[in-house]
Amino acid sequence: MRALALIAGPVASLVAGLVASLALAAPAAAQDFGATTQMQLDALRLQQQLDQQRSVAQHNELMALDARLRAEQAARTLEAQRAPTVLPRTPYSGPPAQIDTSRLPSIPDEALAESNRRVREISKNPR
Repeated sequence: MRALALIAGPVASLVAGLVASLALAAPAAAQDFGATTQMQLDALRLQQQLDQQRSVAQHNELMALDARLRAEQAARTLEAQRAPTVLPRTPYSGPPAQIDTSRLPSIPDEALAESNRRVREISKNPR
């Protein structure tokens, strides 16, 4: 028993020392954890800011490309409008055909004047 007491004394002091050092080290460990967490949060915020800046830069580049594309399309449209119009060629050549109008039906001038008078009369009196 006495041998156990002799051993227990140094072991007990060793255990007490360990407990005391752990108790003192706990706040330091908590501070390290808090500092690590803060560093991680700062790194995450920095990454988010970089991603936001990259997104804005890409958006601006797309808008610039879109504006350039529209300007080029407008320039091509204007150039096409300036080009002379090419009329289609007739499938035959030579003088135009002569039509004998004496054989076409005709309406006498008196009949046309009478028709015109009736149309005007009807248009003045709506129902």
